Amino acid sequence: MGLAKVANSVQGSIINNSMGTNKVLQSLCNVGILASEVGYALASKLDRSVPAPTSRIDRIVMESRQQSEKNEVPNEKKTAIVTGANCGIGFETAKALGRAGFHTILACRNAEQAKEAVERLERQTGLENRFEVMVLDLASLESVSAFVEQFKARDCSLDVLVNNAGLMMSPYGKTKDGIELQFGTNHVGHFALTTGLLDSLKRAEDGARVVVVSSMAAFMTPEINYECVELESKYNKTNNYAISKLANMTFAKALARKLEGSQVTVNVIHPGSVATNLTRHVGTSSIQHAAENAMLLDVNAGALTTIYAAMSPEVEGESGLFYSRCLSMSMHPKALDQAEQDNLWAYTEKIIAEKTKSK
Repeated sequence: MGLAKVANSVQGSIINNSMGTNKVLQSLCNVGILASEVGYALASKLDRSVPAPTSRIDRIVMESRQQSEKNEVPNEKKTAIVTGANCGIGFETAKALGRAGFHTILACRNAEQAKEAVERLERQTGLENRFEVMVLDLASLESVSAFVEQFKARDCSLDVLVNNAGLMMSPYGKTKDGIELQFGTNHVGHFALTTGLLDSLKRAEDGARVVVVSSMAAFMTPEINYECVELESKYNKTNNYAISKLANMTFAKALARKLEGSQVTVNVIHPGSVATNLTRHVGTSSIQHAAENAMLLDVNAGALTTIYAAMSPEVEGESGLFYSRCLSMSMHPKALDQAEQDNLWAYTEKIIAEKTKSK
């Protein structure tokens, strides 16, 4: 059994035996998940039998290009969108998609940082006019709506959508629409973006893929507690992050169900515990950064599962699955519950309707 299978098996056992409403058991579950994440990251750096993440990414890019030759439409005539692509996992995902031939849009809040990212991508890949910037602030429904309208005005299909951007364990704050910041950015913004682009996704002749970046942190809460989203007094940055990641997972499963019979697939992934600037709200000391680099996955290892779900031929036609370390594993029980899916969908639609109506 490979290291990834062992790690997924261990985490599955921890979740099955300790996750739930019992606070003591849930705390043990949380500790077990964190310990197994660090354990896998350390072991993977020492395991020389596993190909390096860069080599595995190169293989996926090559396989995608080979598959492109058999498709109705070559990758060079396809479009991909990656949110939060100016750095970290999103940057590496955009790079791989561009190398595979996709015209890749970096959907980012900061236009200047995104333009600098495009310059780096062009230097690193030697590809010109393959990468593009479109401004998108997921913490603003007005910005999301403008992005959707601008993209739809191109009158083209969308072949890959990677919902990558997010916040992790930030201090309490609100989006521009007054929604709790982590839930609003990580879930509501991506919900509005994805549902707004569904017509473009359905136009893809070879089928389209939606990849939702969640986290094992979704298992660190027993449920989506909407009071924690609505009331500042209930806010806990760790728990609210977990809630937003469970919302990502639940939304992905719900969307996959709603799109059954179409050529649009939806999968959700855990990138691993990765040393990126996503952890900037957890701590900023140089000692902590050194510890993170030593104990966590590097950015290429972190991007691997996203890239795999976005364009590996092995995932062709698969939908409604949760991937961790490029392997399928069980979702959170609440994400599998259709009533929970429908409740989150209705709740999110109501929030969006209320916030956009008031403007």
